Amino acid sequence: MCALKSTSLMDLNMRGLVVSLLCFLFSVATKFNCCTGHSLKALCNEEEREALLSFKTGVHDPSNRLSSWVSEECCNWEGVLCHNTTGHVLRLNLRWDVYQRASSLGGNISSSLLHLKHLRYMDLSCNDFGSLNIPKFFGFLSNLRYLDLSSAGFGGVIPHQLGNLSKLHYLDIGNCQYYIHRNSLNVEDLEWISGLPFLEYLDMTTVNLSKTSNWLQVMNKLHSLSVLRLSNCELLAIDSLRHVNFSNLLILDLSWNHLISSSFDWFADLSSLTTLNLADNTIHGQIPYGLRNMSSLIFLDLSYNKFASSLPDWLFHMTTLEHLYAISNMFQGKLPNNIGNLSSITYLDLSDNALEGDILRSLGNLCAFQLSKISHRSQGKSLEFLNLGGNKLSGSFPDTLGECKILEYLNLGENRLSGHLPNELGQLNSLSSLYIHRNSFSGKIPISLGRISTLSRLNIRENFFKGILSEKHLANLTSLKELDASSNLQLTVQASSNWTPPFQLTGLDLGSCLLGPQFPAWLQTQKNLYDLNMSYAGISDVIPAWFWTRTYQTIDLSHNQIIGSIPSLHFPRIHLGSNNFTDPQPQISSDVVELDLSDNLFRGSLSPMLCRQRTNKEVNLLNSLDVSGNLLSGELPNCWMYWRELTVLKLGNNNLTGHIPSSMASLIWLGSLHLRNNHLSGNFPLPLKNCSSLMVLDLSENELTGSIPEWIGNFIGKITETFLEVGRILYTASLMVLVLHSNKFNGSIPVELCHLNSLQILDLGNNNLSGTIPRCFGNYSRMIKPSNSTSPFPFHDPYYITFGSTDEATLVMKGVEYEYHKSLGLLAGIDLSSNNLSGGIPEEFTSLHGLIFLNLSHNHLQGKIPVKIGDMKSLESLDLSMNRLSGVIPQGMATIAFLSHLNLSYNNLSGQIPSGTQLRGFSPFSFIGNPELCGAPLTDDCGEDGKPKAPIPDNDGEDDSGWIDMKWFYLGMPWGFAVGVWAIFAPLALKRAWRHAYFQFLDEMKYKLLGWCS
Repeated sequence: MCALKSTSLMDLNMRGLVVSLLCFLFSVATKFNCCTGHSLKALCNEEEREALLSFKTGVHDPSNRLSSWVSEECCNWEGVLCHNTTGHVLRLNLRWDVYQRASSLGGNISSSLLHLKHLRYMDLSCNDFGSLNIPKFFGFLSNLRYLDLSSAGFGGVIPHQLGNLSKLHYLDIGNCQYYIHRNSLNVEDLEWISGLPFLEYLDMTTVNLSKTSNWLQVMNKLHSLSVLRLSNCELLAIDSLRHVNFSNLLILDLSWNHLISSSFDWFADLSSLTTLNLADNTIHGQIPYGLRNMSSLIFLDLSYNKFASSLPDWLFHMTTLEHLYAISNMFQGKLPNNIGNLSSITYLDLSDNALEGDILRSLGNLCAFQLSKISHRSQGKSLEFLNLGGNKLSGSFPDTLGECKILEYLNLGENRLSGHLPNELGQLNSLSSLYIHRNSFSGKIPISLGRISTLSRLNIRENFFKGILSEKHLANLTSLKELDASSNLQLTVQASSNWTPPFQLTGLDLGSCLLGPQFPAWLQTQKNLYDLNMSYAGISDVIPAWFWTRTYQTIDLSHNQIIGSIPSLHFPRIHLGSNNFTDPQPQISSDVVELDLSDNLFRGSLSPMLCRQRTNKEVNLLNSLDVSGNLLSGELPNCWMYWRELTVLKLGNNNLTGHIPSSMASLIWLGSLHLRNNHLSGNFPLPLKNCSSLMVLDLSENELTGSIPEWIGNFIGKITETFLEVGRILYTASLMVLVLHSNKFNGSIPVELCHLNSLQILDLGNNNLSGTIPRCFGNYSRMIKPSNSTSPFPFHDPYYITFGSTDEATLVMKGVEYEYHKSLGLLAGIDLSSNNLSGGIPEEFTSLHGLIFLNLSHNHLQGKIPVKIGDMKSLESLDLSMNRLSGVIPQGMATIAFLSHLNLSYNNLSGQIPSGTQLRGFSPFSFIGNPELCGAPLTDDCGEDGKPKAPIPDNDGEDDSGWIDMKWFYLGMPWGFAVGVWAIFAPLALKRAWRHAYFQFLDEMKYKLLGWCS
């Protein structure tokens, strides 16, 4: 028994020894202490530690982000994660966050990373590797499951070796939208993607795939793919698919490409898709019918395409849809009444299309459904964002919108809505933004609007509201930040002088509303106001001193009757034109960017305002200066070297004298210069030769002499900056408007003007120019094609340097002087009138199909009117009068449909005026002074030979009797005049009561006229 017990004890001891040994081995393997149960983390693999240190050596790390990479234990280093058991590096996360204080990484990437044989996760995104090629050896990190190289500054061709990462589930080599560093990658052959069978997430945003026509077929091989982002990849087309293999796709982003076709038949097999983004392509026709089968779709963006059909009925039966965007297409037809079937919709944006119909019926259903969900305590989604702005919707404001209780954003602006605003508007107690601008709403603004305490942005501009916008309307708008009620001409904004608003505005626009005559005192309470517009507001007060101490960004108090003087100015954008401000001229801070003091009462020289001594470090930011229409006199100041950033300078309509100063040559960025209607003298200003960025030059109505210099043909614009990474060039355009009217220039017209191929308006009229008209004027490209620009000039395009919001020119058109502002970009014309030009009208002029006005009158032109003048279909005004033109009027002139002003008088034209209502509708004065012309509208009929019929001789002595009658007529004229005057004034002299009544009537008329003038 003892022996048995002894054996048992031995077995127990052996068993304990085995257990202890296993425990020891396990603890070594797992770094786990069996006795205490505490973790003993595995040590870093030495080979992998050396590999990481080698990587660190090649990387540029200006902020020392990798400062922790010095200790023996690499598993504790920043961005490194090791396996708890083996100590192998599994994860390398060196992503840079834009909100980090540290800088991004750059430099080179060492191939030592190949020693990280167990690496599964690598993220180098959002760094800046300076267009470094993606290392080919990345394709040999065979255990990678996750690779993120997005927005890391990589460039060149994506290496096909990445196709060796057969275990990869996640690949992002695209670009993050909000990061500075961007990849500039392209692919020549995408077939390597098919070597990633387990890929679930693929983002190639902004990778150039234009050479990979088979991209869809390659992607279709990825059976596991659930997210595919190919935004801005230069995709040109989508081929059809016989069979869809990636039917598990959840997210598909094809936005910002050049896709045109709208067939997309294979869409019908993507029934699991939840997000589809097709925005910013050129897809036309109808919405792809295959979308109808996407029963799980939650997000759909069709914005910025060319869809031109009506909205299909099936679109509004997609009950899972939460976000629907179809901005800026050409959708037309009525807004469907079944829009209320979108039972899950939270964001709906159909803005900037051509939708029409009664908005009340359509939106009534939508909000009625929202109400039913609330009444049944439904847990479904509710409408939060609704944008239908920029359409052709009609009807009145839907009072049922008040049922959309959680609606936060509502935009119905730029439609054709009318009627009064309903009181139910005040029920939108979650609304933060309300835009109903540019409609035809009328009546009074309801007090209930003031109940929406959540409202932060309110825009009711350009309607027909009337009555008073009072403190009661605004009393509860505690969240209000932006208020725009401008251009409601019958709306009065009324508040007491001691009113303290409950809000703090950042933007206020009350232009063209009645505010005055006092300056609104309550503005003093608005400490955060940055943008203020109170133009055309009827203010005739003095601006209080506190106003000038604020930190506004933009103020517009123009077109009032404000009086007083202006202290020093420091706001960036200041518009005080068309008031009654007087001297002294204000001092301009270096922070001012735009300054408009036009049409005021400033006198004297400009030197006190512009020539204050500046420090060497002080850089004046002034971009635009307008002091035209004042009473300024003296010579132009010679201190323009202080204002090198000027791009717009308007000094016209003053009494300035002398020459253009030499310092104006410092204005190398000057794009628009207006000096018209002064008394400037001397030759053509030589300092302007250095202003090669000029696009608008108006020197008209001065006393300039000499010849027009040849160097003016060098104003052809210049490249200012090149951005190769985005394929964009920043440049200034060439001279587009040249107005030298009413000076004393002589000599011939330089042919170098023909180098200005962007010239759109050329006015050299009323000078002493001689010689012939250059034939190359017919080559002006901007006059050859009709302009469809709604912007004054292309420098308002973001691809150009911006020189201000509008420009202007005073031109003679249709015999009348007009001042053009916003429509200037639509004009194209030539005025060479009132000179001493000779020769003929160049036949090349007839190629200027976009020319709107042509004035060659009061010269010595000879020859015939060009036969093809009928090709100038855009002509609205044509004046060839007071020349020596001969021959017949071309028949094609009768086909110029837009011609509304024609003057061919006092030439040597002959023959019959072309038939047709176009020419015969003009006055006979358009053709007088051409003895050989005949036919309507002249009274002289044409004979069979096409010449005026000779008058029929009178053989009955009627000529003599006619002369006798005329003689008695002339003899009787003085007597008739005397009798007529006496018949009027005799009763006034004889009747005292009549005399008093007459002069009282004259006094009343005088005061009425004075009242109207003031």
